[in-house]
Amino acid sequence: MLNHFQIEIRKTEPKDLSLVLEAEQHPENAMYVYQWSKEEHLSSLTNPNIRHYVIINKETQSLVGYVILDDVLNSSSSINLRRIVITKKGAGIGKVTLELIKEIAFKELNAHRLWLDVFTDNEKAYQLYLKLGFKQEGLLRESYLRNGRYASQYIMAILASEYLIL
Repeated sequence: MLNHFQIEIRKTEPKDLSLVLEAEQHPENAMYVYQWSKEEHLSSLTNPNIRHYVIINKETQSLVGYVILDDVLNSSSSINLRRIVITKKGAGIGKVTLELIKEIAFKELNAHRLWLDVFTDNEKAYQLYLKLGFKQEGLLRESYLRNGRYASQYIMAILASEYLIL
């Protein structure tokens, strides 16, 4: 478990999944987040190649989001930040969570590279990733069918060497 003055991150437990699904399916998040079934989330909890975490508000002990890291056993040490969902926007929780996730990826999991994709119309997230040291590496044009339209995604990453100098 990693702590910050406002939040803590711990491994997701089966009892957390109803709140995880609620956060994922919330209209503010659903258009930017791939939707998993409860069974897919449950399966990921025991998959050695995935780390599924919940974000807890330390003051209220309530769930304020979740994170999924994928490919943690990748032979090239390139870990995918598969998903980050924050329920309370604009409170700095996303920024703090990303800082803690970078710490997990680079210090605990010995990643060489932490990468993600972000929809091109999710400008707020894109700007936050840039601010936190992620670099845009490419564009997946019209790569995902969302609400009957194709959406494009940026590929972004931060390397261990870049993380160490931040």
